[in-house]
Amino acid sequence: MILTIFLVLFALVCVGLVFFVLLQVPRQAGLSASMASGGSLLGGRGVEGGLVRLTSVAGALFMLLAFLIGFVSR
Repeated sequence: MILTIFLVLFALVCVGLVFFVLLQVPRQAGLSASMASGGSLLGGRGVEGGLVRLTSVAGALFMLLAFLIGFVSR
């Protein structure tokens, strides 16, 4: 029963994670420019900052649910 609930939540989080990643605006400068710019990678503003936060939360839920599914299925 609990495994089924975790699997359904996992599927919803996966779809949400893909959706939030695809909504984000790509950074053309690459990884080196985002590292050199200080905290702009984590401290966005407006809609972009909200998407970064939502993507981070969805990623954390994805990892947590993957761990719980592995733990419960034993």
